[in-house]
Amino acid sequence: MPLFVHPALTSLIQTLSLPSAILRFGPVQLTSIGPAYQLRHLLDATTPIESLRIVESASLRDLVNHAENKAFRPNKAAPNLVRGWVCQVTTSNELGNALETLLPGGLADWFAASQTGFKSLDFRTFAGRQSGMYRTVDSLSDPDACEVTRACCHSRFCSRRRLWTVGKSETDSVLEKSDVPCLEPCALLLELARRAHRLNQQERSTVTLSEGDLATLAAAINIAVAHTDPTLPEGDLSDSGHPRRLMLLREKLLPWLPATTLSVEG
Repeated sequence: MPLFVHPALTSLIQTLSLPSAILRFGPVQLTSIGPAYQLRHLLDATTPIESLRIVESASLRDLVNHAENKAFRPNKAAPNLVRGWVCQVTTSNELGNALETLLPGGLADWFAASQTGFKSLDFRTFAGRQSGMYRTVDSLSDPDACEVTRACCHSRFCSRRRLWTVGKSETDSVLEKSDVPCLEPCALLLELARRAHRLNQQERSTVTLSEGDLATLAAAINIAVAHTDPTLPEGDLSDSGHPRRLMLLREKLLPWLPATTLSVEG
């Protein structure tokens, strides 16, 4: 009896069989090299293979759990995957297991989004289903929810290509993210939305700043985002210095400054 191969994996293998096919699977580049499939960090795409350490597929789980600074990676689509390695597998079963380890659910989401009639879950529907401490998320206005989305889903933090929207907002550009889609808001976005709602309820102060002061503040935020405390847990948004909260503040400045002033490298 022939070995069963999941339709999603079959579709992926067919895609990789096309001439010069390269798949950006989250933070990983996936290519077909002869009879084998090769996986490496996207940022190591042009690095000679002799300069990379060989990693067996069975060791990938140890590789993906922690970033270079040893911090735990709750979001496996984050670009902070350790670099400097290459993994080669030869069978479809090995390939499927490797991809599920590197980015759980990524292959299934990639396949689902390719199907005719597929529709992602929009923010408002998602927020309306929340209860308990997250029930207030649905109270965010569309502009506020868009700020949260741009801050949380920035390519600096996640490589999944967002297909869900807030109101009439745009989805992520395929040029900015990977081929693996994000089909609905994640737990990190939900928590940032909850924090944003709480911050919006706090008493506000009025501060008058010149254009030069705003530019300085923007520069300070950019520097802070680029050099955040590496010991801060990614999932703990209670700290005001959390990079996603800094990015949220950055988004609030957009109406007063051109986007180029607030550019943050990924």
